[in-house]
Amino acid sequence: MSKVLVPAVAYVDSQGMHALQAAHRGHMLGVLAYGERADPWPLTAIPSAWTGLHTREGDARYEVWMSRTPVSFDTVDGIACTSNDEVLFGTIEFAETAAFEAEALAHYLRMFAIVDRAGYPHLLRIWHYLPQIHLDEDGLERYKRFSVSRHEAFVRSGRDIARDAPAASALGRRPGAAVIAFLAGRRRAMPIENPRQTSAYRYPPQYGPRGPTFARAAYTAWGDQEQLYVSGTASIVGHESAHPGEPVRQAEETIRNLRAVLTETDARAATARRWEQLLFKVYLRPDVTQPDLDQRLRNSFGEQVDVLVLEAEICRRELLLEIEAIALRPAADL
Repeated sequence: MSKVLVPAVAYVDSQGMHALQAAHRGHMLGVLAYGERADPWPLTAIPSAWTGLHTREGDARYEVWMSRTPVSFDTVDGIACTSNDEVLFGTIEFAETAAFEAEALAHYLRMFAIVDRAGYPHLLRIWHYLPQIHLDEDGLERYKRFSVSRHEAFVRSGRDIARDAPAASALGRRPGAAVIAFLAGRRRAMPIENPRQTSAYRYPPQYGPRGPTFARAAYTAWGDQEQLYVSGTASIVGHESAHPGEPVRQAEETIRNLRAVLTETDARAATARRWEQLLFKVYLRPDVTQPDLDQRLRNSFGEQVDVLVLEAEICRRELLLEIEAIALRPAADL
């Protein structure tokens, strides 16, 4: 079987970043950076952004997306993009203004127009790092206003939310620019929902005029590898937040939800083969003591896991932590 151009991802420190630049020049899809901003920014001709989130250790860390084959770079309508024959990676940054809801809608529509025109119409994974995510704007939190804009963009672009919603995360950062990064593909991923949770886009009105538009995970099987992109996952059962004010119990509930998503994926993909690599990105509120999450994740999923811990505001005030994941394993026919 010929190898499809599936993306690869790694979490690295500054030394690892320089090593990957040297080894994979011309093969890097995009970079998201965490920690204190390096000046000058060392990357050119690559979609990249500083997220504004601090690492728990204080050092800079990088999330690097790579391609097995050379990528093409372009800036289209102000959005930096790289692509190979299967996927497109892009980053968007826009200033925080009083018209945040309108700005978010405009940039989302611009993103959809670009991926449609380029031939990568299916969002697989998207990340949002939003300034002042809990800011009250005329009686409605910014995140809830953002959810309205995101939903409207899906509708206006002709997308079916149940089929086309990608895996996603939305975290709060300090005041400043909003950052959106996205991975889009030529083929649609399989959306995965969690049987323990209400689908986010079906949340009742207490969570805002429109529910968040994302799937709990997105599964792809291409070439010689399967990949699962797990959305930001928290201590939510049904649609309700569980264990307010209890970080250890929230961590345990979140891990149960992650396990449920992996189990549901295996049922949908008709395989029970072990995921060989798991990368976890843990978001903790700045005032929350880390409840041994690195070890808890290793105890639950094995020593093959890689964990990146960041400080961020979670989309609901009562939630103290959130975890997203990327899972990888060889395809069944190898």
